Amino acid sequence: MSQNTANEKTGIYINGRQQVVDLLRHMEPGDKTKLLRNLKGRNPTLAKELSEQCFSYDNLWALDDENLSKILMATKPVVLGLALSLTSIKNQKRALGLIGRENALKAYEVMTKDLSANRRECQRAQDKILDAAIELSRRQVVRFY
Repeated sequence: MSQNTANEKTGIYINGRQQVVDLLRHMEPGDKTKLLRNLKGRNPTLAKELSEQCFSYDNLWALDDENLSKILMATKPVVLGLALSLTSIKNQKRALGLIGRENALKAYEVMTKDLSANRRECQRAQDKILDAAIELSRRQVVRFY
């Protein structure tokens, strides 16, 4: 009986939802989209939750221009500049081309500074953009899949 009590305290916890999220994160984008769309037909709430949980900053760049521009326009230029400093040149150009000229110039000014000592702040800026994207998705302003 004392063994059962010990097992209850140190029992194994299986989080099936987290395992699915991990699988979705490693799937090819096309397969992931197909799976989430099929799931949406059966359980829209679960599909929405899973798509939010498996979405990452890198996934932003797979969005179409319309959805990506809505996310970028909802982001302050300083935050965008910090986040873009760690992003590929191709995606930097795409992002700056999707927002207004004034905001693009402000973001570019921040992005081109020496931010090597502020890497953590740049990653936090990416997280902030991701949070904004998820919030816009919840309000049905943008669609991930």
